[in-house]
Amino acid sequence: MRLSRISLLAGMALCVAAAGHAEPTPPAKAAKQAAEQVEDRARVSDYLTGRAAQLDHDWATAGPAIRRAWESDRDDVGLRHDALLLSISGGDFAGALQVAKAIPADSTDAPLANFILTLDDFVAGRFAAAQAKLTGEPARGLDRYLTPVLTAWSEVGRGRKAEAMAALAQLDQLGGVDALRQLQGAMVSDALGDHAQAASTYDKILEGTPPLHAIILAAQFYQRQGDADKARKTIERIDPDGSSASLREEMLARLSDRSRVPPAPDARSGAADALFSIAASLIAEKQNDIAPLLYAQFALYLHPDFPSAELLLAEIDQRWGRLDGSAAALLAVNEKSEMRSTAERMAMSILDKAKEDDRALKVGQAGVKAHPADMDMLLSYADLLREKSKFPEAIAAYDTALAKIPPTSNRKGLTLYHRGIAYQQAHQWPHAETDLLAALQLRPDDPGLLNYLAFSWADQGVNLDRARTMLERAIQLVPDDGAIVDSLGWVMYRSGDYDEAIKQLERAVSLDANDATINDHLGDAYWRAGRQLEARTQWEKAERLSDDKTLSEQIRAKLKDGLDSVENPPRHASVN
Repeated sequence: MRLSRISLLAGMALCVAAAGHAEPTPPAKAAKQAAEQVEDRARVSDYLTGRAAQLDHDWATAGPAIRRAWESDRDDVGLRHDALLLSISGGDFAGALQVAKAIPADSTDAPLANFILTLDDFVAGRFAAAQAKLTGEPARGLDRYLTPVLTAWSEVGRGRKAEAMAALAQLDQLGGVDALRQLQGAMVSDALGDHAQAASTYDKILEGTPPLHAIILAAQFYQRQGDADKARKTIERIDPDGSSASLREEMLARLSDRSRVPPAPDARSGAADALFSIAASLIAEKQNDIAPLLYAQFALYLHPDFPSAELLLAEIDQRWGRLDGSAAALLAVNEKSEMRSTAERMAMSILDKAKEDDRALKVGQAGVKAHPADMDMLLSYADLLREKSKFPEAIAAYDTALAKIPPTSNRKGLTLYHRGIAYQQAHQWPHAETDLLAALQLRPDDPGLLNYLAFSWADQGVNLDRARTMLERAIQLVPDDGAIVDSLGWVMYRSGDYDEAIKQLERAVSLDANDATINDHLGDAYWRAGRQLEARTQWEKAERLSDDKTLSEQIRAKLKDGLDSVENPPRHASVN
């Protein structure tokens, strides 16, 4: 956009308003000038609105605003470029098409405009036209990989098997694309009805260590072919205790319901999968520019009901701090999709991060009700309840989970640990101690668990020798954790070894100088060692750092009357 012109127009408007002594302007000319000034102000307003939204990564607002500014000045090449990119970024392909159709063939934006028009051909079923556009452009950058794949899918749309496989064969001349070549080959064969070839290719893919997306597609293919046993074995390759456990359980639960299996790929969904693969690979390479977003939006334009792409879009929004947009993308996932429970669990976490406690709890509650067999959902909801100090509800949720968790699952120890925390914070120490000791049997080298149990004992002045041994082990595991070193210092303090306590607590403060409780503990140790001036200095620092009302009141009492007037405040150990 010609900013100098807009600035000049804005300045002229101010000058005209201030020039009360100027000669009167004829009515017709005055009306024209007034209309132009209104138009210029609207253009400036749209431009500034769009730029502000762009800086905030609010593409849905930025695209239409910049496009309106461009529509008022269609000769502005820079505005046209931004209008195209921002419209795509916000998923506004009607707007993107409007801009793309206005881009001349000799423009530097012509390749991107041509690509948008190609995708529009896919959406409209004009596969011959799409193919012509793809082959009419020289392949550069990612297009060297993408053009053969999209050409293959345009041939699928035309029902031409030999031509589709020939287009895919062009990938054989490129390096580093074996996984893409295999997966796209399996999907093309499936789409064209060559199920024997598709099965052979999927079998080969599974001989290696395929990504999650390939496992999903293979399992869905086997299920469509009626091979439930092979589908089950494929799904069971997903880690039952990992981040995709929700998806694993959903897919296993659907094995007997053929009506809920996604259909075989077609030209649009297959092409969308290729675009998604590009976006996912760019994210994996930690690309933080706009490219992963563009490819994710391309995929969703071709295939709007594409949960994997929606989850990727949510991840991109989250990376840019767009938590509301991320949650919205997740909650837009089709309720019938096998990824819906995963999306709801992720949305609950993002809303919690956004400090939207009520919405997060509602999403979790609804998710647990909708997916009663989903252990990930139940445990995530229980953890959220505990973090929000809803301890009875959290304990009840952990009870339900522990009744279902297999004894051999890695989840059992962690769930006992977290229920133990909930019991401890609910002032039910006997139950808490039982859970924490049981968890320790299953997770003997969990530094967070060692710290939590040891500090809880130290705070009560019991089992101090064992607490010290446990904390020394935790420090071996994570030497520079200020909270764990603080706990060891607190054990020394409770044992009456104030010199050793000071040594450990000074190190803890050096590791975590801004922790109010650690500074407060060091002040207590100084006081007991007869170093009252240093104690007060440390307490003053702790008071400045504290955002806990109870702790702040206790520190002020110590500053006024000394340590003997105040009972040592309890502190929750760190939870890893």
